[in-house]
Amino acid sequence: MGRAEPRPWTLDEFLTWERGQPDRYEFIDGVVRLMTGGNNDHRTIMGNLFAWLRNRVRPRGCRAFVEGPKVLVDDHSLYPDVSVVCGEVRPKDDCVTDAVLIAEVMSPSTEGYDRGAKWRLYRNLPSLRHYLLISQDGCAIDLYSREGDGWRPLRFTALDQSLPLTALDLDLPLADLYEDSSVVSPPSER
Repeated sequence: MGRAEPRPWTLDEFLTWERGQPDRYEFIDGVVRLMTGGNNDHRTIMGNLFAWLRNRVRPRGCRAFVEGPKVLVDDHSLYPDVSVVCGEVRPKDDCVTDAVLIAEVMSPSTEGYDRGAKWRLYRNLPSLRHYLLISQDGCAIDLYSREGDGWRPLRFTALDQSLPLTALDLDLPLADLYEDSSVVSPPSER
């Protein structure tokens, strides 16, 4: 596995290095962080969100992505679990700078990072309208929606609720998001 050289990097130097690696890495505050996989609940919830968004955002001139492309913000490179980009997407690029929605499916080991360093950077994207922090261990979603110069946080904890994704004119049912996961039916019942 390739390793970053122990020296300060520019974003361009990091991107050149990362494109030659077999694994995916994020670059925040000069720190290179290996992206690891998640468990089956993580993948199921991430896949459900992407599948639900994919055809619903297309008529709005938007595209949904899962596990990439990289989101560049300031001098940092991040991989969201799911993102929605509206406007032009260049097919040969591996980066975007104008995501409208970003979602992270959290595990106990990533929650602090998703709520901390990543959220601090994502807030700097002028295009971003919604940030979703989704628990994989229970029905709990924090939705941050941009309102004027600030962010309005809402928490959802019941499968009969829907997330108001107002920037996309959509309401996402939590039951659809958690379908086929242990949140809906514990592993012992499947």
